[in-house]
Formats: sequence, structure tokens, C-alpha cells
Amino acid sequence: MKHLENKLIQKNLADNFMRLMPTFYEMESSFLSGIYKRYGDLEGGNIVIFFARDCHLEILRRREKDLNFNLSLDNFWNNHKNIHQDKKKIVLVSQETGLPKETARRKIISLIKKKHLKKGDRNKLYWEPDPPQKETYLKIIDEEINSLSKFIYEQAKILSLPLQLSKIEREIKNNYSFYWYHFLNVQLEYIKFWQAKLKDLEMLLIGVQVLILTLNSIKRSFVNFNSIFDNQKNLKNINELNSNISATSVADITGIPRATCIRKLDKFVKMKVMHKDQKSKRYSLILDQTTFNPMLTPEWMKHKIEILSDFSYIVIKGLIK
Repeated sequence: MKHLENKLIQKNLADNFMRLMPTFYEMESSFLSGIYKRYGDLEGGNIVIFFARDCHLEILRRREKDLNFNLSLDNFWNNHKNIHQDKKKIVLVSQETGLPKETARRKIISLIKKKHLKKGDRNKLYWEPDPPQKETYLKIIDEEINSLSKFIYEQAKILSLPLQLSKIEREIKNNYSFYWYHFLNVQLEYIKFWQAKLKDLEMLLIGVQVLILTLNSIKRSFVNFNSIFDNQKNLKNINELNSNISATSVADITGIPRATCIRKLDKFVKMKVMHKDQKSKRYSLILDQTTFNPMLTPEWMKHKIEILSDFSYIVIKGLIK
């Protein structure tokens, strides 16, 4: 494919939403769960993502002066050590993450105490994990690259692009800071979008688990995503496809305490986004024509597709070169 355009990637995502979204949400589940487990909460983790993204940008700028500059994952900590990370003001952190300014300030203080961020000369804040965290970093990133590669691979298959999963993983690792800068950029935008909608990022991570089950059920039962809207019977049948989950399972996957999961899931129930079976205590998305789940509405999906198509275009274009 000589001429690859962003519009084609966006059309591919829109036309094959049901086929691609389970892989996307599994990628998000893996990434967000990892962030939660590492930093103790998603708000603090989101701030680290902001600092890490700009760290990769500084590394990437070295390529402007040296076209052979090593951006690989293997060379990452060496690059990290030799770059200058600019001072960040709290107001900028607040704007980029969507967190209230005082929340951002409080989370930054906590991240410094936990040694995820450091404060240098003139109160300069920068991302400098402790050595034990650096040792586990490569393993975590390896898992996230595998998850990301699967999402790109599924898109490439539909576009009839001869890209092997192993080749995608290898390319991302070889030019790690280039791809990870763009990956973290899309994560910041995506998380900021949900922060504005839900005001609670733990609910996003919990909601994603139920979404994965529901989308996989719909994928197995309906060839065309839009066909589930055809009549009330289709929507009712979705709720009978065993696409429900327990609070215990959500806690095991995400690392969020079970009591917190129950509280957040019950909040979804009050919002009429989820249904709770009083006998089994399991949760499922509500799918009907009057209270159709806002996490699946066309308006929200369109925004997600726009965010993802820009990123996918960059990655696939880099791969086919």
C-alpha cells in the first residue's frame, strides 16, 4: 500500500468497530491496571504519564540532530540519564491531565514522597524513578508493547497489510521513544476525555472490564454493530449472553480493592449505566433504546475513533516504511 491516509485508518476503525474495540479495551485494561498498581491511583499515574511523555519528547529531539540516534527500549535508561527535562508548572500539569489544580498539587506531593517524581534545583520537577522501579520497568513495558502491537496488528490485517505481530513489536522496541511518545500522548488525551465525563478515573478502569465482556458478546452475536439497535429484542438478548462480571473479578484484574469496586459499580447502577443482579451480585451493561450506555454511544465512539486513528496512522505509516 503506497499511499496510506489518515482517513483510511479512521474509516477502518469506524467500519470495524466491533472487531477492533475488544482488542483496544484489553490494551487499555492492561495499561491502566499497570498504572494503578504502580502508582496507587490513576490520577497520580496520569501525572507520571505526562512527565514520561515529555521525557520521550526530549529524547526524540536528539534524532533531529543525529538521524542515527538510538531511540530503542534497550537504550532508554541511558537516554533518560543524558537528557534535560524542562521545569513543569502545576497549572500546566492540571491543563494537560484535566485534573483540578489542587488535586494535581496534592498528587505531585504524594508522588515525590513515593519517589516516582523528583524535585531538583529551583524546585524543578522531573520523572526519575528509583532504581528498583527501573529494574521492573522493562518487563512492564514489554507487556504493554505486546498489547499495543496486537491492536495495531488487528488493524493491519483488515487493511491487508503484511505486518507480522513480531515485526510490529520489534519495530516499536527499536524506535521506542518515537512510538511511546505518541502512545502516551494518546493516553493523556483519552484519559483526560474520561476525566471530564466521569470525574473519577477508577470508574473508567472498572467500566472497561464490563465493556470488554459486552463487546466480545456482541462481536460473537452480531456481524454488524449497528444491527443491535434494530429492535428491542436484540438489545434484550445482549443482556442474556453471559456478559456480566463480579466485583471480585474486577478487583483481581485491576488491583482496585473489592470494596471500592463494589462502591464504584453501584454508582454505575445508580447512573443507569449498569444492572446488578440481586441474586448473583454480578454486573452488566444496560443496553436498551432509552438508557443506552453512554460508554458506547455513537458520539463518544466517534471521539475515541478520532483519537485512535491519528495514533494508528503514525504507527502503521512508520511500520510500512
